[in-house]
Amino acid sequence: MSAKSFLKPTSVRLVLIGSAISLALAGFGIFSYANRPSPPSVPSTSASPVPDAISALGRLEPEGGVLKIAAPAATFGGSVGGSRVARLLVKEGAQVKANQPLAVIDNYDSLVASAMQAEAQVKEAQAQLAQVQAGAKQGDINAQRATVLRANAELPKAEADFQRADAEYRKAKWDAERYQQLFQSGAIPESELRDRVLTLETKEKQRQQAQQAIAQAKLELEGARQTLNSVSEVRPTDVQQAEAKVQVAMATLQKAKADLNNAIARAPIDGQVLKIHADPGEVIGDDGILDLGKTSQMYAVAEVDETYIGKVKVGQRAKITGYAFPGEIEGTVERVGLQVSKNAVLSTDPVEKTDTRIVEVKIRLDNSSAVAGLSNLQVKVAIGDAQ
Repeated sequence: MSAKSFLKPTSVRLVLIGSAISLALAGFGIFSYANRPSPPSVPSTSASPVPDAISALGRLEPEGGVLKIAAPAATFGGSVGGSRVARLLVKEGAQVKANQPLAVIDNYDSLVASAMQAEAQVKEAQAQLAQVQAGAKQGDINAQRATVLRANAELPKAEADFQRADAEYRKAKWDAERYQQLFQSGAIPESELRDRVLTLETKEKQRQQAQQAIAQAKLELEGARQTLNSVSEVRPTDVQQAEAKVQVAMATLQKAKADLNNAIARAPIDGQVLKIHADPGEVIGDDGILDLGKTSQMYAVAEVDETYIGKVKVGQRAKITGYAFPGEIEGTVERVGLQVSKNAVLSTDPVEKTDTRIVEVKIRLDNSSAVAGLSNLQVKVAIGDAQ
């Protein structure tokens, strides 16, 4: 066949179609070879498998959590509608010691006055007790002794006056009887008899008065002696009564001191002031006066899904990461919670569940300085094997 026959239009089309088919078959073969399934891998028997870490979201908090320092339980005499802060003694970020005063409540000054008054009452009661125990003053005792001596001297005098009055009465009686006989015999007139009878009546009255004076002297002497004994004697009942007054005054003082102490908000632990909620003059609300935390030792609280909590043990190591600090911080699982609750830390990933049942796991951080000021920061936690 001549060369011209190959150049005919029909022959040329057949050649092109065949070439296209050949190229298509070659391309399919290359694609099939490139995408063939890989042969199954054979696990190595020389290396042990490494278990996957348990991942969870969590938050940072100081040791013991964030403490809300509220107004003391008993703040008598505070402002109507709630207690107010009179003075703040610390600033945000300040490091404080346990029992250090943090704030003064507005009823402090009135309670100071009450405590001073109670202290004065204690001193007064103690002085009265000492006076009762010591008895009367020596000068009072000596004065009463002199009264006894005077009363004792009056009695013999009264008795002597009675003896004289009695003798005069007897003589007047004898005269009256004798004149009665003389009158009856007609030896004397009736007027002389009447004189003697009148004298007898007078002497009888004087004798009665002298007798009453003796009784009065005896009563005064006995009364003076009893008064002297009462002044000199320290009666147990008087001492007991004075001691009871001292105890009542001391109880009042202790209550006043307790009320005064309750007018000062104090730090329950060593820690750092994280946030102040009530400034001077403001009413103390539900958030309290300020937040306090022991930031020298920070913890990560991981919310571990209840499905995986059985794999978490005390002593396991964990790694904590977060956007607010570089790198990662390691720690040790210190406590695994004892109850299941709803998660509080939510992920920003829209495909993750928002209602998860979790158990809180507390992880003690090895290095707290990098995150001491990041309480409640959201972090990611990976819990691995026990060391």
